[in-house]
Amino acid sequence: MKRIIIVVVSLLSITYLFGQKIKYTKSMLHKMEQSDVDIFEPTEGKYASKRPKKNSYQKIDHQIYSKEDKLEIRYTIIPYEENNPATQIPHVEFMRVISSIAPNEDDTPVTVHTMPSIDLSKQFNADWGSIAYFKPKPNFADYKHCRFLSLYGDQRGTIHIFFLFDEPSPILDDRLYAMRFKRSL
Repeated sequence: MKRIIIVVVSLLSITYLFGQKIKYTKSMLHKMEQSDVDIFEPTEGKYASKRPKKNSYQKIDHQIYSKEDKLEIRYTIIPYEENNPATQIPHVEFMRVISSIAPNEDDTPVTVHTMPSIDLSKQFNADWGSIAYFKPKPNFADYKHCRFLSLYGDQRGTIHIFFLFDEPSPILDDRLYAMRFKRSL
């Protein structure tokens, strides 16, 4: 009986390890290390990596998708550069991204929320952050909605996370904490 249990547990462990379909490029891993970033992979929802499509609106470093959750998550990491002011002014970069990937039409609303500093500090180890909701341009994503989270860590960099979906669900709130800075400076 002990042998059967050991074999079953071993097979389940192997299945779990090889069933994980989220894989990172060397470039993504390097940016995560350079910017002192942790990523929290969803353990449920059967997420898998997808190769990011090139688009002229926003560079994407990593992309995962779940048919079960009906959610696609895209990540961009911009490491801090001392000689590059663009990496030190997060609110300007945030608005640049919105103006690039949200339609520039009068009847398309964009809702922006600044995150409370206590949440930024406790949940993300970040110094600045904001969330925007809008319908993305079709060339960026073929979804009805985008929840865009941008986080900035002083002397570490900026993280952009795009949550793309057609119908809102409670899963969105669970996935909000998908990435964070490892520590506060």
